[in-house]
Parts: sequence; structure tokens; C-alpha cells
Amino acid sequence: MSTDSVRVLRILGREYSIKAPVGEEQVLQDAAAMLQAEIAANKKKFPYVTANELVVLSALNLCARQVGAIDTPPDDADVTQRLALLNRRIRAQLDNAS
Repeated sequence: MSTDSVRVLRILGREYSIKAPVGEEQVLQDAAAMLQAEIAANKKKFPYVTANELVVLSALNLCARQVGAIDTPPDDADVTQRLALLNRRIRAQLDNAS
């Protein structure tokens, strides 16, 4: 018996059904929102690339930032954003426990 829940995410106008472990649904939704925001930003910079190219560019940008974050200490804005995300996750967990 699986305790995973299925979430439908919309990325580039296409819907994806993705399983997420119970309690991790918000992380999945936040990741999809981050990817969609990166895609939108890249679409403005590169309006003539294909959808596949947009996804690859966006994934590379996100990965490069993640790798760069390992080498550099976080700035105040990054810490604030991470704390807000953590706060949302904690609130979601508490709401689900009630």
C-alpha cells in the first residue's frame, strides 16, 4: 500500500501527474513554481527558443545556482526566502496534523 499522493502540476501549459510522499507535497509544488518562474524569465530573455530548450536552459540555470550556493555563503535575501519556504512547509505539516 502506497502512502504517496499524486499531484498534478502544470509546467509550460502541460499537466504532469507526479507522486509525492505524504508531507512532501508542498516541496514538490514549490519546486514546480520555481521551475515555472525560471522558464518564464528565460522565455523573456530568449523569446525564440523552443519549449524543450527553455526547460533545459532553466534546469541548467537552477542547477548552476545550486552548485554555486555550495561554494558561497547565502546572502540575506536567500536566507529570508529559504526561511519563508521552511515556514510554509512547517505550517502545512501542522495543518495536516490537525
